Amino acid sequence: MKIPYNKLVRDKIPQLIEESGRKQTSRVLNEGEYFNALIDKIIEEIEEFRASGEEEEIADVYEALDCLVKLKGYEPMHIDYIRLIKREARGSFKERILLIDVEEA
Repeated sequence: MKIPYNKLVRDKIPQLIEESGRKQTSRVLNEGEYFNALIDKIIEEIEEFRASGEEEEIADVYEALDCLVKLKGYEPMHIDYIRLIKREARGSFKERILLIDVEEA
């Protein structure tokens, strides 16, 4: 019985499946497909973290984000710099503020 997955998996997963005596079908994504699959993976891992609260799920989010940063050719230190600039200008999310509404003139 074949079980469809159609999702991005870690690089060694096909090999691990084969070593367990099962057969698998996989392929390498082109850049556009990979970009979309990374976004889907980040959303998937965030949802799994929301459900479980487990550290390993947030580690998966970090891994997928790191791959996305590299795919886009961004410099990780520059991303962190932007994060710090935005934190200085607008704050963080640590104070748990939920904006309800804004009345416009």
